[in-house]
Amino acid sequence: MKRQEASMPFSRLFGVRLALRLLASFLLISLCGLIALLVWMSRPCPPPLEGIPFSACILDRDGRLLRVGLASDGRFRLRTSLEMLPGEAIDAVLHYEDRYFWYHPGVNLFSLVRAGLSMLAGGRTLGGSTLTMQVVRLKYNLRTGSLMDKLRQMALALRLEWHYDKKDILEAYFTLAPYGGNVEGLAAASRIYFHKDPRKLSLTEILSLVPVPQNPVRRRPSSQNPHFLAAAARLQEEYARRNNLQVRMPLTKTSLRVYTARDLPLKAMHLTSELLQGGLSGEIRTTLNLSLQELVERRLSSFATRLASFGGCNAAALLVHWPTRHILALAGSSSFFNEDIDGQVDITSARRSPGSTLKPFIYALALEQGLIHSKTLLLDLPRDFAGYEPENFDGGFQGPLPADTALRLSRNVPAISLAGSLASPGLYGFLQRSGVDFAFPEEHYGLSIVLGGAEVTARELAALYATLADGGIFRPLTLLEKTSGAASGAARDDTAQRLLSPEAAFVVTNMLGNDNPDNRVRGRKGNFLPLRVKTGTSNGLRDAWTCGIFGPYVLVVWVGNADNSANPLFVGARTALPLFRELARAITAREDIRDLHEVPGPNLRLRRIPVCSATGDINTDLCPEAQDQTDAWFIPGVSPVRETGILRKVRINSRTGLLSCPEDSEASHEIVAEFWPSELKRMYAGAGIQKPDPPAYGPLCGKTAPRGLAPRILLPKEGVRFHVRGNDPFCSLVLLAHAEAGVARLFWFCDTDLAGVTAPGEELLLRIPPGEHTLRVVDEAGRSATRKLSIGRVP
Repeated sequence: MKRQEASMPFSRLFGVRLALRLLASFLLISLCGLIALLVWMSRPCPPPLEGIPFSACILDRDGRLLRVGLASDGRFRLRTSLEMLPGEAIDAVLHYEDRYFWYHPGVNLFSLVRAGLSMLAGGRTLGGSTLTMQVVRLKYNLRTGSLMDKLRQMALALRLEWHYDKKDILEAYFTLAPYGGNVEGLAAASRIYFHKDPRKLSLTEILSLVPVPQNPVRRRPSSQNPHFLAAAARLQEEYARRNNLQVRMPLTKTSLRVYTARDLPLKAMHLTSELLQGGLSGEIRTTLNLSLQELVERRLSSFATRLASFGGCNAAALLVHWPTRHILALAGSSSFFNEDIDGQVDITSARRSPGSTLKPFIYALALEQGLIHSKTLLLDLPRDFAGYEPENFDGGFQGPLPADTALRLSRNVPAISLAGSLASPGLYGFLQRSGVDFAFPEEHYGLSIVLGGAEVTARELAALYATLADGGIFRPLTLLEKTSGAASGAARDDTAQRLLSPEAAFVVTNMLGNDNPDNRVRGRKGNFLPLRVKTGTSNGLRDAWTCGIFGPYVLVVWVGNADNSANPLFVGARTALPLFRELARAITAREDIRDLHEVPGPNLRLRRIPVCSATGDINTDLCPEAQDQTDAWFIPGVSPVRETGILRKVRINSRTGLLSCPEDSEASHEIVAEFWPSELKRMYAGAGIQKPDPPAYGPLCGKTAPRGLAPRILLPKEGVRFHVRGNDPFCSLVLLAHAEAGVARLFWFCDTDLAGVTAPGEELLLRIPPGEHTLRVVDEAGRSATRKLSIGRVP
């Protein structure tokens, strides 16, 4: 008995020690687990939305929806910030999903216990997940059916809360919450189901969407889904009771208009497709004006339908607000979904021959370099430019024309002559500075660039004409508003550079306006607005263009076929210009627009001066009568002051009526006589206009006779190397020259030998041996012109 009593204290002592050891082990393990958990939680945690792709929501300048694109995983998902949501939406979600969101560390133990007890008691299944736990489940696509899955979800939620603040987590929930089908996030749901900016959701619409994420399959938004309507009605009643509001009307099939993804708008398809292909995402606010975009698309479609019976054609248009360079409307074809015309090809970004639409910039450079003023006389005559013999579209020539008329009539020879006279870098360099991306160096194009030999895009043309309208300052066109959330993903160059003097830009823009009443449109207030336009037709009748300026707008219109096939209709003045006028009339009828290029600004160094109508000479003493004068734009210190020599003051012998000279001692008087070159005089005669012969020189006039224009050699062509074959001793060349009026004979010399005598415009055949030679032609007054000849021998 004593031994048993003695052993009892030892047994109890052993039990106490064992319990203490177990407790210590448990505490140690718990401490190690806690330390491990803290170490795991403190490890870097990726942001809740990292690696998740987003959709692009493309809007017009006023926030109207153009198109919503899918994310790369095939879902409609828009990154959503709390600032994008109405306060009622945030309040309703927190009340419905997680009332203690702002207080728990990511896991709400009270809610979990309550949900567990309810499930054990066989009652209604209650959700114990916090918003943070839902974000974790959605981000990592977790299964949460088992206890271990739930514990993992809780651990990840704690870790997420450890690293990020509540605002980030709440925004992640509003971005990832499922709203039926492939729609995720409240912003995407708002755009798809209600076609609204989430900021503009009504309270009824908010409360209809809030219950959806709890059962997105059963409650998929639809005005025909009773489960969706019932859940929305319950939340509406609960929200009304909680906020002491009165439910005005229960939700029914007809009281809530719900759309589907198939109802999403597809506007401005060329532009929106371009933006989606560019990888932009989020809310993208473009510069487009949806009303103008739809107007342009309707007009293009109607125009193409009218011309379909003539072989079918396509059309494109680009409207730019030149003060800001914002693209307001862009239609790359007349019908995006029409495969017969390759409607999905965006002509505004395609490289096409521009025809004559670049001519205004040749004239602007010539004005800037002092080669011409607006009324300088230019010659529209057959010319040879080192083997390049351009013709006009009508196949004829009109002789001498004022510069502004030559531009408006789009005469080719005057434009090419000016382009060849420009100082380097010339038209090619000017276009390069404006961002035109040439496929070949300048030598490849030569002077053919003047007539569309180098391809450009409609967008490049619009930027060039906006440069004219903006006083010579170039800035790139803009597709995205600066405030667009996606703009940071697109390279934008707002650097302005001056390409033309403001004076030259104004004068050319003013020259593009004309007196044709068809090129005026009536504004909303009844005023007439000039259309300052330039047409263009590509070689082979493949592209018809009209580019122009009216008020604050630049409009570029193209008519043709995307497959580059030709059609006799594809002439700028026949098809593109009528479409331009139609669009301009429709646009100006919407708003009050005034002409911004009729009067120069106060800071421009420009003068409006009288010049001689016939020649453009600024010395009006040569044309003293008012009816013989016209006004020209003149840039002081830049515009040319030299005289043409056609109008000359001469003294006439009062007795004989012949030209007087210093040797003549008889009485004389001064007159102004016309000395037209023979080629121009002949052209006038062909048009039924008889130019008078100048007075002849008196018999006493010799070397002191007034000097005029030297003859001009037309043949042989300059810069051409001639050849003889085999043993032929001579090369046969045709000689041809023109001279000013009053010249009867021209004397031709080859080296020092007289080759023959002709009248101006009369041909002479010359047989000349191989070698280097100098050809010279001299008129009766001793005025001469020379040309170097190079004749080689080939087998």
